[in-house]
Amino acid sequence: RHLSTKTLAFFAGIVHGLAGPGGVLGVVPAVQLHNWKLATIYLGSFCISSTLTMGLFACTYGTLSSFLGRKANLNFQIECFSSALSILVGITWLVLLGMGKLEDVFP
Repeated sequence: RHLSTKTLAFFAGIVHGLAGPGGVLGVVPAVQLHNWKLATIYLGSFCISSTLTMGLFACTYGTLSSFLGRKANLNFQIECFSSALSILVGITWLVLLGMGKLEDVFP
């Protein structure tokens, strides 16, 4: 059975949404609620919304890059751009974290 690029991109986004550091940001407000029903509703909403958002972003990026790759025959260039962008984001994240400025840039 063959999975489409859109499906794979969507599931990759879901995995990233679940595994990302944003999960910690979801737990802290839930603990502060001091009400297990409200905390459960909040955590469920947070998990569903962050997972769907990351999945939709990955699906959109995958669809656009696939479309551009087919239309303009730029597959290699798009792959290089995506890889370079990922490396740049990672380096920026590490530098900001090392300088203690990550919370200033991403509150």
